[in-house]
Amino acid sequence: MPADLPAAESPADLPFEQRSTRSQVARLRRVAERALEAYPVDTARLRLLLHGYNTTFRVDTTDGRTFALRLNVNSRRAEEHLAAEAAWLSALAADPVVGERISVPAPVPTRDGDLRTTVWSDDLGRDLPALLMSWLPGRDLGDPDPDGARALGAAMATLHDHVCRWALPAGASLPDVDAPIDEMAAVVAADRSVTTAEQRAVFAAVHDRVGGLIAQLRADPSHPSAPIHADLHGENVKWLRKRIAVFDFDDACVGTTVHDLAISLYYLRDDDPIEQAVLDGYASVRPLPNYEQEHLEAVIAARNLVLAGDVLSITTADIRAIAPDYLVRSATKLQAYLNTGRYRHTLD
Repeated sequence: MPADLPAAESPADLPFEQRSTRSQVARLRRVAERALEAYPVDTARLRLLLHGYNTTFRVDTTDGRTFALRLNVNSRRAEEHLAAEAAWLSALAADPVVGERISVPAPVPTRDGDLRTTVWSDDLGRDLPALLMSWLPGRDLGDPDPDGARALGAAMATLHDHVCRWALPAGASLPDVDAPIDEMAAVVAADRSVTTAEQRAVFAAVHDRVGGLIAQLRADPSHPSAPIHADLHGENVKWLRKRIAVFDFDDACVGTTVHDLAISLYYLRDDDPIEQAVLDGYASVRPLPNYEQEHLEAVIAARNLVLAGDVLSITTADIRAIAPDYLVRSATKLQAYLNTGRYRHTLD
């Protein structure tokens, strides 16, 4: 939905999460306009790219440049996490080895030289972090073909290689990749508006199983933890002339390479050749981690558990609307995981 269409406003006193998508975007557009005042750009046009977990606008300037502006609407990243994300993006953009293989968006400094800013939202009653980044050309990869899947795996390995020669700066840190599992499991357990008692029992059983298996993975010294993207899939990469560009580092965490692989494979389940192409692409850059299949499956199942909690807690109108159906399908798939030990999206 283009952001420059007239918005159908909801009543002035309606909470943000109860507003229509048009109304939410219209109000966030005004927040974006104020955020851009902190940057040395003269905006000619502001267009919506995505209104989902966070909200991103395309910024076209009067001198012909293009940027992407992200507002952290639902993400509640701490200050030190935001600092880490901006620092990692800057380091990746400056690394010539990375630049030979992939593209990443470089943060644009504010007029004061900061890599990010914040802007107040009356609707949400808090400051929203804002990050202006260089524009990445190309189309979203989406559901990858074998070439795209291999490039996705190689891009992940490139990121893992980079963190072997880079360290987070002072004052910056990233959350643990497993923290949202407990947090979102608690959200699901507390919900009485969408979930049923049977569904909550399934989610609780999955939480118990994956917690133990992931603890085994984390205790293995052959799987050290380091910064990972933690959300690398076809909607978070662009594809242009066989070159891949990685963006949306908002979920970056500290975890193992198995976590990063499993989160990506979650979105590709039921297509074994494409999964294998991701692994082959990874192995073309660096050796694959040596993991037990049950640990990989546990992280994949945990991804569904986390996303179920996200759907219940998000403010975005379109996502809130799908919550009942999403929870039904999630409970069905997670029950099958409990029965078989393998997570799949397509069930008999």
